[in-house]
Amino acid sequence: MTSRKVLTPIEHERCRKAYFNFLADGLQNHNNDIWRTILWASHKFMRMDDAQYYLVLAINELSVAEKNQVIHELTMKDEANQ
Repeated sequence: MTSRKVLTPIEHERCRKAYFNFLADGLQNHNNDIWRTILWASHKFMRMDDAQYYLVLAINELSVAEKNQVIHELTMKDEANQ
C-alpha cells in the first residue's frame, strides 16, 4: 500500500485556488453555463498533464465538500452580479 503525501496548508490552498481559477475560466468561456462548464471540465480532467501540478493535485486531494464549495462560490458570485 502506498502512502499519500500529506499536503501543507499552503499546498492545500494552492490546490483550491488552482481548482477555483480553472472552473472560473471555464465558466467565463462557456458564458456562465454551469452545465457546459462541468462537461468541459470533466473532459479536460481526463487529459491533464503534470504541467498543471496544483490542478492535478486538487482533483485528487480536495474533498467533495471542498469542490462543491468552489462551485457554490462561483455560481453564487454570478447570481450576485446579475
